[in-house]
Amino acid sequence: MRARFVIASRGSKLALAQSEQVAAFVRTARPGLEVTIRTVTTKGDIDRRPFTEIAGKNLFTSEVEREVVENRADVAVHSAKDLTAQLHPDCLIVCVPRRAARHDVVVGGTGTSAEERLGRLPDGARVGTSSIRRRALLAEARPDLEAVEFRGNLDTRLRKLRAGEAAAALLAAAGIERLGITEEVNPVPLDPTWWVPAPAQGALAVEARRDRPDLAELFSSLEDERTRAEIECERAFGLRLEGGCALPLGCCADSDDRALVVTGYVGRPDGSQAIRDRVSGPFSDASALGRELADALLSGGGDDILDDVRAEAAER
Repeated sequence: MRARFVIASRGSKLALAQSEQVAAFVRTARPGLEVTIRTVTTKGDIDRRPFTEIAGKNLFTSEVEREVVENRADVAVHSAKDLTAQLHPDCLIVCVPRRAARHDVVVGGTGTSAEERLGRLPDGARVGTSSIRRRALLAEARPDLEAVEFRGNLDTRLRKLRAGEAAAALLAAAGIERLGITEEVNPVPLDPTWWVPAPAQGALAVEARRDRPDLAELFSSLEDERTRAEIECERAFGLRLEGGCALPLGCCADSDDRALVVTGYVGRPDGSQAIRDRVSGPFSDASALGRELADALLSGGGDDILDDVRAEAAER
């Protein structure tokens, strides 16, 4: 172990809060070790266009990963849902801590449930989100509402909501919880079996070089086996569908002591068609289950959706 331990991270408030959780663990596990967080600006931070207009994958992770690849950092801490493509061949996910909440929430509106808050919005009301998946799900649930682009960090999105740029917003519960602002924003949960979350939503991934076996030992007590199985399953689902920012897809693996139950979703961006399915199986088959579910959705009509989304992207 080096005398100084460096963690690479995006510079957003949420990313730094997540990285500080990992830093606190390292400081406790290795008392006296100097631990610092190196902030990195990513392509997704610079390019403010809607995600569907930005080419490429790993918009928020490639530059952070490079710090590890080029030995400027010991580990990188990512929101696991941002790792939509294969890792660099020299790297691996050395630790997946216990997952936070995976579901989406509604912030804003009136009522004590998501159904009430969305149902009470008047025709044509504006709902903020930066996610093509949430846009498609909203269009399926209430096609009369207008989804408006809410790019930016979580605090930026909440500021837009407070400024009246939308009547409500669709967000991830995990970010709100990690920033400790649940009481302040009063979110209500959306049912993850219908509003299927993004693959790996709510989870963190600690990435390191393959030639650093000392880090696997360091993080062994932070690793959560159930979360690891869920994330491997959901990532395999996303990779099988080649899910970038233009394809609405979701995958949610729920685990108990013996097995995974996995729900998947693929839809058209305008909400006119949605396909959902579910599979189950043992932990040991996590990745295979994700691919099996993806194949089931493709054979059930998802291949036509994927072909159309690709064709539309090529025309842009």
